[in-house]
Amino acid sequence: MKLATKTFQILPFIFALICVKSIAQSSQTSIQGKIYSDYDIVSNVHIVNLNTKIGTISNKNGEFQINVSLNDSILISSIQYKSLIIGINKTQLTTKILNVKLAPLVNKLDEVFLHGLTGSLSVDLNSVPSDTLPKHSFKYKLSDLDKKLPNDTHGFLSAPNSLRMTDPTYMEGTGASAAIPDYYMIALRKLKKELKNKKAFPIKIRKELGIEYFTRILNIQEDKIDHFLTFCEGRNIIEYYNNNNLLEIIKILREESKIYHEIKP
Repeated sequence: MKLATKTFQILPFIFALICVKSIAQSSQTSIQGKIYSDYDIVSNVHIVNLNTKIGTISNKNGEFQINVSLNDSILISSIQYKSLIIGINKTQLTTKILNVKLAPLVNKLDEVFLHGLTGSLSVDLNSVPSDTLPKHSFKYKLSDLDKKLPNDTHGFLSAPNSLRMTDPTYMEGTGASAAIPDYYMIALRKLKKELKNKKAFPIKIRKELGIEYFTRILNIQEDKIDHFLTFCEGRNIIEYYNNNNLLEIIKILREESKIYHEIKP
């Protein structure tokens, strides 16, 4: 009897949760959009609703569809273009259209100084040093083509055995080599690959999410971004990035940023 009474008391609470959830879902609007640049449409762009942590990717025509609510923040990111964070307003909810133009991400090179040049093409061409290498003095006669080299009994020289010259495990007379895997070199190559990915990750993720995502959404100072990403390495964010799981990375960064701000400098 007591169990039935408690169950009856809990039912209104469960019903209220279901109603709240349904109201929240109904308040969302499905909008369509297109990603393009100055030159063409842009495919494979990540579009993520930072409020709901739900995202999608633009198709080969640059088109996408995503559910949004008023004042949601939409992250548009691609490694070849500058990232954008767009706030959803009433106009976009009414038209149900969100077209986005991306600007190419240009890497500026440092200035290059050429020493020893005046800048005048005619003067620099006349000052090109002459070729000091000696000319070849090879001479041959047509009769030399018929000559046979020493020990060339078959009319041609046999090719050297590359296995014997390069493989220390080659067994003479068998025509085969022993299959001894070099576990040290395998482990070394794997370690080098992991270190290369670890070094490149902060640069790639900053380009894909944009500096504004770290400074504005996560409240991380720009000069502390690399330190923060190192702080998050324990959550395997590099592995998630290699598997193209951007949504999981965003979830981890938001969770870890709260812990990161609680730690006293």
